[in-house]
Amino acid sequence: MGVRRGAQPGAPDRVTAIEERGVRPATGRPVRGSSPVPAAVVTVGTMALATVPTPLYPVYARTFGIDETGTTVLFAVFALGAVAGLSIVRTRRCAHWAVRDRIVTAALLGAAAAVVLAVVPGLVAFALGRLLSGLGVGIAAASAVTFVTDRARAGGRNVRFWDAVTPGLAMTGLSLGPAAAGLVVGTGALPRWGLYVAIATVLMTSAALLAHRASRPVAPQATNDGPQATNDGPQATNIEQQPAAGPDVRPRTARWPDRLGACTAFAVTGCFGALTPHLLSGGHHQPSATAVGVVAALPFLAGAIGATVLAGRGRWAFPLVVTGLVLVAVATRAFPGTVLGTVGFAVGAAIAGAGAGILFSRSLGSALRNAPPEHRAVAASDTFTSAYVGLAVPVVALGTLLGVVQPSVVIVAFTAVLAVVGTVLTLRPGSHLRDAAVRQRTSAL
Repeated sequence: MGVRRGAQPGAPDRVTAIEERGVRPATGRPVRGSSPVPAAVVTVGTMALATVPTPLYPVYARTFGIDETGTTVLFAVFALGAVAGLSIVRTRRCAHWAVRDRIVTAALLGAAAAVVLAVVPGLVAFALGRLLSGLGVGIAAASAVTFVTDRARAGGRNVRFWDAVTPGLAMTGLSLGPAAAGLVVGTGALPRWGLYVAIATVLMTSAALLAHRASRPVAPQATNDGPQATNDGPQATNIEQQPAAGPDVRPRTARWPDRLGACTAFAVTGCFGALTPHLLSGGHHQPSATAVGVVAALPFLAGAIGATVLAGRGRWAFPLVVTGLVLVAVATRAFPGTVLGTVGFAVGAAIAGAGAGILFSRSLGSALRNAPPEHRAVAASDTFTSAYVGLAVPVVALGTLLGVVQPSVVIVAFTAVLAVVGTVLTLRPGSHLRDAAVRQRTSAL
């Protein structure tokens, strides 16, 4: 941490306090390196890379000679990497790893994964790329959420905007992946390797910007207390480095309702990710990558909108989820393989996705709000770990069940479970789904 010469031990650091307010003495200008944009781009980019293969799995299955079970195993490899990355942030060894450096590492892991997926052929290389992608997603998810909002506040740059959009960054990225793969690769505008290289380029550029900002010194500023010097690097402020957990503290930052809410929200999107290729085909023909990509992106895109625009409507979360799932069950049961069935599925996915976005935003906000400042990274890690467990379970389970169980039966059972979970989370005392519990989104992050 940048410390003023002559400061008394234990006294507040004037330089740090000034930079936390986001301005320098005399000039009043924002501190250097305060832009949250590169970190936000890393979050969106790593998440997008995670879902790029969604509409391309049929192509990969034919190339590698595997069936639906094999593709679910490949997804499980990604989920394992994501949980491992989230677990790394929780470790004591990571306690003094600067948050900016974590995000740079996540970007480099994502770029390496994209390069492997682009240029290295074979099933083993694809699995390795998915594992690296999962690691990058896990580290970015646990670190960037707090970093983006803290940097926005430190620089005084569109604080309300970043407070509003940050909860939806993850789902925004998850929606861009299949949409880009479907629209760009599915239409032949770019080959698969071209899309992966484009993502790698974006992540590498963002990592370079973050690393460059960390290495730029801030010129000394004269004040009434004499000259001051600081450096906007990993040690510049307590925003840049917040320990994940002290050596003698056992982190307990995410409560079970927050974890269950995040798990449930991503389970909804995972369910649609697993069902989309099967239901669009009607079980008889191979749907186009463009159609699968666009429809698979809908629940995530609606979730990002729900997390950003509708986050204050906590009571809407489970009614929207259940309504969307019921509509999907009816459409797939009554009109399988038809245009009407596809439209009903898409509309239901969007409605359910919006409810999932509200639920995730409220769960993440509640977890961060109830965590001590030094444990917010762990709170984010807890929440996203539960989310990715929720994302993986439906994909793996449905990938093995769709061959023997009707999709409508699975959807009805899933809806019944979610109705019970929703009742428990909404009616419990102090529920974060009650609108009065969180009146402003800015207090959540």
